[in-house]
Amino acid sequence: MAYCARATTAAAWRVGVAAAAALAVGEAALAQPGSDGHDWVTIGAVNNPAYDRADPRGYVTGRGSVAYEYKIGRTEVTTAQWMEFYNAALGRAEPLLINLPTPIRWGAVQDFSYDGPGIRYKLGTRASAAMIPVSGVDWRTSAVLCNWLHNGKSMEAAAFLDGAYDTSTFGYSAPGVFTDQPAHHPGARYWVPTVDEWVKAVHYDPAKDAGAGGWWLYPHGSDVIPAYGLPGVGEANAGFSLPGAAQHWIPLGAYPDSLTPWGLLDAAGANMEWLESIRIVNEPTMNRGIDGSFLGAGGAGGDLMSDVGTSQPTLRATFTGFRLAAIVPAPGSCILGLAAGLVSTRRTQNRS
Repeated sequence: MAYCARATTAAAWRVGVAAAAALAVGEAALAQPGSDGHDWVTIGAVNNPAYDRADPRGYVTGRGSVAYEYKIGRTEVTTAQWMEFYNAALGRAEPLLINLPTPIRWGAVQDFSYDGPGIRYKLGTRASAAMIPVSGVDWRTSAVLCNWLHNGKSMEAAAFLDGAYDTSTFGYSAPGVFTDQPAHHPGARYWVPTVDEWVKAVHYDPAKDAGAGGWWLYPHGSDVIPAYGLPGVGEANAGFSLPGAAQHWIPLGAYPDSLTPWGLLDAAGANMEWLESIRIVNEPTMNRGIDGSFLGAGGAGGDLMSDVGTSQPTLRATFTGFRLAAIVPAPGSCILGLAAGLVSTRRTQNRS
């Protein structure tokens, strides 16, 4: 299938940004974020049939059956959501003793008017800066965000260090062999999605085949590759280039008609998204999963169901982001007080 024609002028890009901003505003008006500031989609169809279609790489056959309900972010983590987390983690009198690298590309800039403690970020001047996807984050920092949310956005240092993932386990025992906790704690309220959770939320359609349920090859409920192009023209922002690499700044929600069967946005396009699942590719090298499309300079990849990638948890590239998973019901303010005790309890259990 031919790709949509590429925009070749700055004027065309300005038109695209205006359309994207308008669409993003419309989508925001329809969204109903939880009390945690995230917009969730509930994934049901418990014990759905596993994927059984084309699998040229031999990895996804038998994947995607999930025996429980869960929630997943309607979008990838946005600049506004990451900035709230980052300001909490970095705006402290006593710095956290963990590495939290700054995203390579997002809609925030350092606020040099802030006098401390620590440092603080604010939204930049780009159109729809709050909805620009956070790109260039590693798996480990994504896990720290899960900890902070699990602990009710507490400012205590412990709230960042454990809860969903014990950061004291993060390290390497040999080149390519990491010691990171392999999966989130059983009681975690937020986590990085597993490969099964992610592919189900993106490719499985409970209404397909007259309600029997089935799988689509591509994220937008189709067996045909998306038409990549600007908002209002294409179905996802991948596979094309704009002057000054402006395609990277298209906000999340700018393609409201390109949805997964469950209603997720930007599963095609935007970033490749981190997964929790570990995969051994070349013994003994261990990698975390990564899936979804990315903003390539003229190329696209990752949208096909079988294109599940892997990488080291410390990778930071211009196309790495993620969307959150959470328990059902989505955590609310009425249970946030439970969090601090969970961290200390888990640490005691881990030491034991």
